[in-house]
Amino acid sequence: MTVPSEEFELLLIEDSPGDARRIEGMLGDAETLLERVGASSGLRLHTERTLAAGIDRLAESDIDVVLVDLSLPDSEGLETLTAIVDAAALVPVIVLTGPQDERVGVEAVERGAQDYLVKDEVTSELLVRSIHHAVERNRQERERARRHDQLEALNDLTPGLMDAESAAAVGERVVTAAEERFGLPVMAVALYDEAAAALRPTALTADADELLDLEALLAGDGPGWRTFAGDGEPTTLEGDEAPDSLSELALFPVARHGVLVVGETAPGGIGAAYLDFLGTVAGNVEAALDRVEREREREEHERLLEKQNRTLERLDRINGIIRGISRSLVRASTREEIESVVCRQLADDGPYGLAWIGDREHAAEGVTVRAGAGAFDPAEGIDGVLAAPGSTADRAAEHRELRVVNDVLDRGEFDDWQRAALDRGYHAVASIPLVYEDAMYGVLSVYADRTGVFGDLERAVLSELGDMIAYAINAAESKRALVGRTVTRIEFDVSDTEMPFVELARELGCSLVVENFVYRSDGGVRRFLSIRGATAEAVSAAAEGLPFEEFALVSEYEADGEPVCLFRTGLAPDSPETTLVEHGARPHELRAGDGAATVIAELGSDAPVREFVELFRDRHPGASLAAQRTHHRSEPSTAQQRASATEALTDRQLEAIRTAYFSGFFDRPRKHTGTEIADAMGISQPTFSHHLREAQRRLCAVLFEAEQLPDRRGD
Repeated sequence: MTVPSEEFELLLIEDSPGDARRIEGMLGDAETLLERVGASSGLRLHTERTLAAGIDRLAESDIDVVLVDLSLPDSEGLETLTAIVDAAALVPVIVLTGPQDERVGVEAVERGAQDYLVKDEVTSELLVRSIHHAVERNRQERERARRHDQLEALNDLTPGLMDAESAAAVGERVVTAAEERFGLPVMAVALYDEAAAALRPTALTADADELLDLEALLAGDGPGWRTFAGDGEPTTLEGDEAPDSLSELALFPVARHGVLVVGETAPGGIGAAYLDFLGTVAGNVEAALDRVEREREREEHERLLEKQNRTLERLDRINGIIRGISRSLVRASTREEIESVVCRQLADDGPYGLAWIGDREHAAEGVTVRAGAGAFDPAEGIDGVLAAPGSTADRAAEHRELRVVNDVLDRGEFDDWQRAALDRGYHAVASIPLVYEDAMYGVLSVYADRTGVFGDLERAVLSELGDMIAYAINAAESKRALVGRTVTRIEFDVSDTEMPFVELARELGCSLVVENFVYRSDGGVRRFLSIRGATAEAVSAAAEGLPFEEFALVSEYEADGEPVCLFRTGLAPDSPETTLVEHGARPHELRAGDGAATVIAELGSDAPVREFVELFRDRHPGASLAAQRTHHRSEPSTAQQRASATEALTDRQLEAIRTAYFSGFFDRPRKHTGTEIADAMGISQPTFSHHLREAQRRLCAVLFEAEQLPDRRGD
């Protein structure tokens, strides 16, 4: 009940005209009464002679207090009080009795009356005091009852808020309680939308929807937003500041979640006590939203952990498969073996339903499948569908980068390769280009029966696998070029290039031949250049302006009247020999002189010649293909003999003995000392001597002993 601010309305039910006039006279000067009860517009007295008329008046008017005589024409005694109390609801009732009925007055108070007055003893001051106390006691009782109802409603609401599974459900429950339990027709819950950086109404009463302009209220310059972004204190708008049709509007911040909006339509506004209660409601809403957010974060964390565990389990399995692939690649000697091992272990033994490797020869034809495992059946049209132009494999080969489709159904237009994948039960695919240096050896495609399996970690693992496969194929091709009985010899005309050895021959007008190579244990290569027709001094001076590495004189002498000198040099990253070695080819011959220059390389018989030629010409502008032919080596080939002998040596021993041999260490007279060769290798002289002697011992063992030498990999 709000404090009265209009007329104070009093109902007198008295059948005695004299007693009625006497009471009316006592209330004639009502200033004291009006001041005490807080009324500002005067007193209105309604007088009725019967119980029925009094009850009708209670129904018609907003009565503030009732004075009733218990002896009426249509009712007698305490039954009159019972009827009035039932009809008056929360309106205070004062009983008028005679002197002989004082006992009845006491019982009337026990049955719900606020007070009783003996008509013959009542005075104006006593009447005013009794009415004031009755109104005040009634107000306090109503306030206690209201607080009790609020606490009861809040106690009923709190479990529901704490059980809500979403922020929207929290808003709906508090709005429902406002209408059904709190008696608040105007309430809205607005929550912060992080994506839109704005407050959005989540739940509101019907009257709030009708009476409030929520868009303006919650806008960036509105009071709702200012309350949300303010100092955590509620905001109240009264009088002209309040929206039309509302006597007061209150906005309560709900921490970082949003605001609670409450409006009052009745005169007098919300009231301080009720504002405190609403602050408690807002606190409970905040706690409920905090719990919802914590629960959401916990569930998201659990889902993330579950997903990570599944991913880690899958990656652990994939890594196990890759370790197996790595061991198998070491034993594989041909490209066909490598591709077969990879596909079989990824599909038959691994986490994928299908794995295949193919080449992209022509853009218009897509990828041609060479090897596969799992649900692999070329007769079903895999070549023409899953590997068709525009497929994941085709795009990976075209752009030379990993391509992933984690959900075949979500990828734009529905192409034939998508239908083919779904028909076979696959919902995700990854295609990995097999690239080593600049050479591409095909594309690997793997398929999974679930969506979303190719996460960042799995992509990284597959990319590394692609690098490992490409390296293994390159090594196999290089080995085949070195020891295979049948090789493809590619001859390039490099006369118009800027290769250093060509520039050197052109500047000095001499002839130059690359005599031999020493493969160093750190992966590098040294070469020996034999130069005829120029002095060592002239060669050294000319070489200073060219990108040679470690250019050093080995020997100088005359033959047929011409100066001949031998130089040792390292391979620059852009040298033709580096290009050949890195891409599975063996340098066979490099020479320049008389205005011409030639590079001849040997490739394995089934190596991708066209791609190699394009790569070489891209690396060395001006080079052109001069000849291509198949060469059959005799049995046993020189390369095989060398491979058999050098197999017994460690990389360091092989480097030491080759460097010593080509440096003239074994010549008489000796062209370079052991100390000089050790300095060139970057090691000490005793270490060089140890490697050299051990290499000589092992080569002798190959020639003269039948037993198996110790595994050189242990050195």
